[in-house]
Amino acid sequence: MQMVKRIVGGFFLFILLLWLLAPKQEFYYLLEKSLKKSNIVISNETITDTWIGIKIDHADIYIEGAKIASNKELNFIFLFLYAKLSLDDLEMVIGPKKIEHFTATYSILNPLKVILKGRGSIGEIDGNIFLKERRVEILFSKPKNLETIKKFLKRDAKKGWYYEKTY
Repeated sequence: MQMVKRIVGGFFLFILLLWLLAPKQEFYYLLEKSLKKSNIVISNETITDTWIGIKIDHADIYIEGAKIASNKELNFIFLFLYAKLSLDDLEMVIGPKKIEHFTATYSILNPLKVILKGRGSIGEIDGNIFLKERRVEILFSKPKNLETIKKFLKRDAKKGWYYEKTY
């Protein structure tokens, strides 16, 4: 019985060390390569490998050669059953001028939904991406300056202002 415990414990320790010491920057480069196919380029960034994810500082985002945003800090945490993307101080050229904080969270406990939360110059947002239905829904719970994006929004008596799109 002791031998089985040691083998199982050693296996889990090996998997844990393999995950903690894996080159997580390669995941970022793979993402950057796939975004380049859609003419989206991220440049001038500083990438730091952390124990459970990666941290990207001072990135500029270009779409088809035009700079549309720059962010101060992006943290991407990915564990076996949980992933979280966190953006801080995203300054945009078009649309809402500033997003102070934004998070997107995915958990294996709810595998068909990504939860979105954010705060910025347009107020606070709560949203979901429904993966099976291929639908994005963003609710503006405490709206502020929505004039720049109002043409993309719908209004409902129960929900208030919201954005809905299928992909």
